[in-house]
Amino acid sequence: MKTKLLLLLTIGALTTGCKYDNEEELYNCAVDAASTRYSITLTAIFSSYGCVGCHSGGVPSGGVTLENYAGVKAAITSGRLFGAVNHDPGFAPMPQGGSKMSSCDIKKVKAWIDAGAPNN
Repeated sequence: MKTKLLLLLTIGALTTGCKYDNEEELYNCAVDAASTRYSITLTAIFSSYGCVGCHSGGVPSGGVTLENYAGVKAAITSGRLFGAVNHDPGFAPMPQGGSKMSSCDIKKVKAWIDAGAPNN
């Protein structure tokens, strides 16, 4: 009797305790106007991956500066920014030597670019 009860409890725990989660649900990846503001979200994303450290100062890496809006906008206009963060073929994958940005962060960068890359 105890064995059957234990078996039923185990099966119940396994079937109800597991749930398929996708990344958006796990990380609450809301991509809307509030989550894609340059002054808050984008600067935080670039800082968290160490991008600003390499792409700032008098001689920024690759000639791309990410320390201010003008530099980021220039990288977008040239097409280099999104290609690099998305690891597209033909682009140097960024952050260099690090892992790819999360798909949520990439979606936020893309949404901001698609919105016209406003200086907000």
